[in-house]
This record gives sequence, C-alpha cells and structure tokens, in this order.
Amino acid sequence: MTAVAESLSTGATPQRARTKPLLSLRAVGSLVDKDPRKVGELIESGEIAWAFALSLAQKPGRDRYIRVLPAAVAYYLKGRACELQWADVLGLMLPDAPTILANEITRILNVSSGHTYHLIEQKQIIGHPPRRRGAGGRARVPMKSFEQFLRQRRFP
Repeated sequence: MTAVAESLSTGATPQRARTKPLLSLRAVGSLVDKDPRKVGELIESGEIAWAFALSLAQKPGRDRYIRVLPAAVAYYLKGRACELQWADVLGLMLPDAPTILANEITRILNVSSGHTYHLIEQKQIIGHPPRRRGAGGRARVPMKSFEQFLRQRRFP
C-alpha cells in the first residue's frame, strides 16, 4: 500500500511555495528592536527598502498603513543594502498566474479582507466580481492590476 502512495506522491506537480506576507511597522520594529516611529524613519531614509503605503485614502496627515517586504528587513539585519529589483520583489510576493484571488491579496498585504475589498470598491485594485457573498464570492484580480497597485504604493 505504501508503494502506491509513494508513486502517486512523486508524480504530483510541486506547488510553488507561498510567499510570506508583508510585515507591519510593529512587526518590523520587533525584529530590528526599534519602535514603529524609528522604523518609519529607517524606511524614509532608505535603510529599509521595499515598503508599501496601503491606506485607503492617500491624503497627507492620514495613517499610511505601511507594510514592509520581509526580505528587505533581512538585508537590513545583515547590514547590507537591499539589492532587490522590481522583478525580484514581484517574484517573492506574487504567484505565477494571470489572476489572483482577493483572499490571497489579503494574506500577502497582511490586511483585513474588508480593507482589500474597500481597495477593490474604490477601484484602486480591479476585481471581478467586486464583492459577492457565498460560495465563489471571492473577487478575481488580474495580476497586472495588482502589480500596478503595488508600483503606485511603493513608499517612500
């Protein structure tokens, strides 16, 4: 019986590893042993690269809802300048598919599902259908739309 199970499992296509979600300022602060305000200063100075402002309203004086790429924090902890380019970052964050489900965006961005759907409703991310309850109610987002959103939200 185990031979059958082994032959079935070895022939299966390996799934791509799930990416780690982006980190909040508090999470980064706990990793680098600094308070969130100091982490924000490190991001603004460029010492920690690849941060994204994910707030619903991009207005001055509002909370920017910053999230940071874990790999960028790793570079900072090693005392090295981050060498990642856009293609590298997208490869770390996004699955290799033409579309992505809204619940996967929620996980990647490390935000609530309500926040993700508000971004979709405000057409900052294009999703189809925008929102529907029940089975199959998750919005499908074209990968190009999500990539464009990330490019626009790069911080600073």
